[in-house]
Amino acid sequence: MNKKYLIFLAVPVLAVALGTSAYAFYGNQGEGRTDVINAISKRFNLNASDVQKVFDEQRIANQAQMQQKFTDSINKAVTDGKITQDQANKIIAKHAEVKAQRDALQGKTPEEIRSAMKTQGDALKQWAQDNNIPMQYLMFGGIGGRAGMFGEGKGQGRGMGQGNGSCINK
Repeated sequence: MNKKYLIFLAVPVLAVALGTSAYAFYGNQGEGRTDVINAISKRFNLNASDVQKVFDEQRIANQAQMQQKFTDSINKAVTDGKITQDQANKIIAKHAEVKAQRDALQGKTPEEIRSAMKTQGDALKQWAQDNNIPMQYLMFGGIGGRAGMFGEGKGQGRGMGQGNGSCINK
């Protein structure tokens, strides 16, 4: 096959892959996401809805993978005797609750988000204390497993809890 032809085919695929990676990194950030999708579509003469579909599919796959890693790490903590099965069940349920709270912040102003995160973070800390659960098990996501959605982390992510490592490394 002609090398020029391969390059011609590879460029749009690479663009979509890079765009998908950018979307995975930036998440669902409205206008910024739309700008990336439109730029890729225009640059490589692709249908914007097709590019959007790829972004959405990748986001869903990434979320499922992150959820599985989280569940696996919590289950490993039980196996290793670091937490009880009851604590693990509570953590997994709280994870779903916190995700719903985070999703509800979409479209809010930065001030509203900051205020809600502070309130939710305080409530999460109290919940963890009431259930004798170390905060390290409440790091529900974030970039590179670091960060606190509620302003307690040491990173750039959108996770929940505090610390700077995986959810069970301490």
